[in-house]
Formats: sequence, structure tokens, C-alpha cells
Amino acid sequence: WWKFGVNALQMRKAIAPLSYYFTVPRVSKWAIFIPAPLNWLPGDKSVVVASEDFYIFGILTSSIHRTWMEAQKSTLKADIAYTNTTCFETFPFPQTPSKKIVQQIRAKAIELHEYRSEQMEKKQWGITQLYNKFFHEPASKLYQLHQQLDKLVIEAYNFKNQDDILEKLLELNLELAAKEQQGEKIIGVHSPFDDEV
Repeated sequence: WWKFGVNALQMRKAIAPLSYYFTVPRVSKWAIFIPAPLNWLPGDKSVVVASEDFYIFGILTSSIHRTWMEAQKSTLKADIAYTNTTCFETFPFPQTPSKKIVQQIRAKAIELHEYRSEQMEKKQWGITQLYNKFFHEPASKLYQLHQQLDKLVIEAYNFKNQDDILEKLLELNLELAAKEQQGEKIIGVHSPFDDEV
């Protein structure tokens, strides 16, 4: 138990200076990241990302991250088991996005979050119910916002629509791992323009 106790203290220290953090259930149907207020104290059934930058939220909410997650995930029954070691820590973030694209991703991610929150409040639904109903429905605003976000994230990576995304992410993962071994700095869970957050 003491190991988990130490990890919890480190996590609490990491999120303490933030206004909120991002979290995803370890096991769920959709593995949807949400912003969480600091008075929501996460337990061991959640993965916590100690960031309040909606650029990071946008990357983690995109189909790019979902593609990586689908390849790396464990499963429990029919649900996704999102693990920090396989789905998150190995995920290569964009290394050379422009300032403009970072700002666009941030703005689109905020728009998506606000829309989801408004719809859940209006319909008195949870996020799973919202995604069950509208995520695969091309006429829905939820679907369209996700498509718009995905387009921006693909641009941040300098990928093309026809690329095999998983193959490109694996190449980037291996390239970044080699750079890390040589002591080179890489872009992880932060914006390349942290002073703008």
C-alpha cells in the first residue's frame, strides 16, 4: 500500500498549483478525457494528467491518441483498459507544431469541452450516453467538432490524411526514444509554447 501512497502524494503535489487537471477512467467504454476540478480527488480507478492546458487535452482527445490507445490498450470484458504505462507514457506528442496550430487546437478543445458540458447539462446525460448517441453520427455537432479537432492535430504532427497513423506514431515513438537515450530534450506533456498558456 505504501507504494500507492507515495504515488498519490506525488500526484497531489503535481496538481496542487493547477486550476483543474485532466483525467480518464482506467476502465471504460470510451476512454474519454475530462477536465476535473481539484476538489475531485482521484482514486486508483483514474489516470490523471497534471496539466490544465487545453492543447494537451486536445491532443489526448483526438483520434490520433485514440489510434495509439487502441493499439496499446488492455481490455476488460468489452471495455478499454487505459493504462498510463502503455497508452500514455509511450505516446509521442507533436514535436514541431506551429504557435498558430497550438492555439487552434487549444481553442477547438475548449469549444468541444464546452459543447459536451452544455449538452450533458441540457439532456441530463452522462458523457458515456452522449458519446453512445452522437460520436458516430456525422450530422451531430459532437462528431463534427471531433473531426475538426482531428484535422488540426494531424496538422500539428505534419501527418497526411492518407498516412497510416499508427505506423507514423510508432516511427515517431522510436525516433524520440533514441533522442531521449542521447540526452536530447523532447516535447512531452506540455505545449512547446508554455509561456502562452
